Amino acid sequence: EVTEMKQHIDLNGKTILVTGSPGFIGANLVLRLLKEMSAGTVISLDNMNDYYDPALKEYRLGLIEETAKASPVTHIFIKGSIADKTLIDHIFTEYRPAIVVNLAAQAGVRYSIDHPDVYIESNLVGFYTILEACRHHGVEHLVYASSSSVYGGNTKVPFSTEDPVDHPVSLYAATKKSNELLAHAYAKL
Repeated sequence: EVTEMKQHIDLNGKTILVTGSPGFIGANLVLRLLKEMSAGTVISLDNMNDYYDPALKEYRLGLIEETAKASPVTHIFIKGSIADKTLIDHIFTEYRPAIVVNLAAQAGVRYSIDHPDVYIESNLVGFYTILEACRHHGVEHLVYASSSSVYGGNTKVPFSTEDPVDHPVSLYAATKKSNELLAHAYAKL
């Protein structure tokens, strides 16, 4: 279920954890936070795997670090996996993020056919680890990214949140739909 946030959230002075920060969306989000916030901490987390070009990820991290130098916001980059429970517990205990934006996931439809273990670890175990950390550390807001892949073979375009998503056509899509279901259950409980 997708809902719009109708309230304005003041991010200044807060600690925000952004997973998947060297990705396209993650990097642009972190850059915007560093430019628009007047105080606080942004923690970037990524495992820096080579599914996407590592040089591009390094370039984006370089842009983030350059921007952070001129920002009143503290930026911390941590290399690691969201499926590493010890690391995630450490980050949440030490930094106490108020807002978590989980963009980290193993992407790719075709890649999931030959490398299913990576999807289970990152997209299921990793997302569960983030949910549990949010639950046990009093996080105010969790935002996460799903995927248009959850719509499977639907031919209606554009997709709608009301469209059925019960027939994924890849393991990747199934893991992202699972994330939606897990988030819904955690939000209700």
